[in-house]
Amino acid sequence: MKTTGQRIKFLREKLNLSQAELADKCGWTYQSRVGNYETGSRKVSVEDAVVLASALGVSPGELLFGSTDSTGFITPGLRYVPVVTYDQAGMFTDADNLLMPENVKESLYYDVPASTLIFALRIQGDSMEPEFHEGDTIIVDPAVFPHPGEFVVAKNGENGTTFRKYREKSNGGRELVPLNADYAILDSDTANISILGTMIEHRIHRRKR
Repeated sequence: MKTTGQRIKFLREKLNLSQAELADKCGWTYQSRVGNYETGSRKVSVEDAVVLASALGVSPGELLFGSTDSTGFITPGLRYVPVVTYDQAGMFTDADNLLMPENVKESLYYDVPASTLIFALRIQGDSMEPEFHEGDTIIVDPAVFPHPGEFVVAKNGENGTTFRKYREKSNGGRELVPLNADYAILDSDTANISILGTMIEHRIHRRKR
């Protein structure tokens, strides 16, 4: 299977699922979403790859790359983690660029088991104060789907990348909540929110007293 779409179709048919049934297992309203992924007319985001992999009973690594690693491409040991900009984060987590981040000029060490997709991001602005300050570093894993109350990096439609607290709504939607009350909550009912990854570590930048 050479493409992600071909793997999705193969795994779906192996489970005797229709496109509509797979869409329902993923919590999606339209079967066309699955169809577009299978034909390659729509790129599979990392967020949707994690959801699809769970519904199909495989790891995200097997779905995206054809790897049968049962650990779900979780690797232990010391490794270099690329430090990306907010603009680069969206590109870096695109399935076509996962292993080839462009124009990454800085990296840091990380030695806790995590997926091979992790990246680091420097906090910008004051929207997440008082817990997170500008210059702090977060480690983000696109293979980890967030639980309510966890912190995520997400795309807000065409308005760029943001870092917020994740919250689910009773209607199935979700919200991205700033810790600084001066900033607005982003609501999936009114904004096209796409989760890029979940924070797995926060490194505090030492500030002058």
